[in-house]
Amino acid sequence: MDISFIDKLDEKLFLALNSNHHAVLDYLMLFTSNLASFIPVFLLSAFIAIKYFKQQDDGYHPYLNLILLFAILVTQYFVCRYLLEDIFKSLYYRDRPCENPDISSFVRLLGRNCIAKNHSLFSYKSCLIFCITSFLFFTIKHGFKGFKVLLIIWALLVAYSRIYVGAHYPINVFISGVTGIMMGYFISKFYFYLKYKLFVI
Repeated sequence: MDISFIDKLDEKLFLALNSNHHAVLDYLMLFTSNLASFIPVFLLSAFIAIKYFKQQDDGYHPYLNLILLFAILVTQYFVCRYLLEDIFKSLYYRDRPCENPDISSFVRLLGRNCIAKNHSLFSYKSCLIFCITSFLFFTIKHGFKGFKVLLIIWALLVAYSRIYVGAHYPINVFISGVTGIMMGYFISKFYFYLKYKLFVI
């Protein structure tokens, strides 16, 4: 299929989603799109994971597990923010919506300026939130259903916010989210290896 045809459909979907605004949603989307909103998610995720593993293991080492979990969460950030973002940018160049001459006059930017020469293909924030969500789903296999539902809703809000504020196209957010889910799975495997094979904690 022609990539330009897909891009055109993506642009139309972006404009449809980006043009629907509400004053209350503006504040919510600005907050969810801000990296600072990830801090409570990080902390709550670590707390829930620690609580879960404490219930599962008799010989539980809380401080060592806490250090390992935070190390894993920080690793997720650096993988999405630097490694994957650089890889995707090197593979395919795409202007941000506000730089696209065909639609730039219709783009509504919220809380940001149009940054020239800033590629749009990869949304590291979408990758990160889905990476965290996926990681917790694969590590916390039983219970905490309410927390899991809230985490999914929050992940979807973060993804939607990237379109809402005018930062990314829908297909870019989708690719980033799917990549985050896959990374969360592989990182969960790595976490279990460290926890049960290497450190035995």
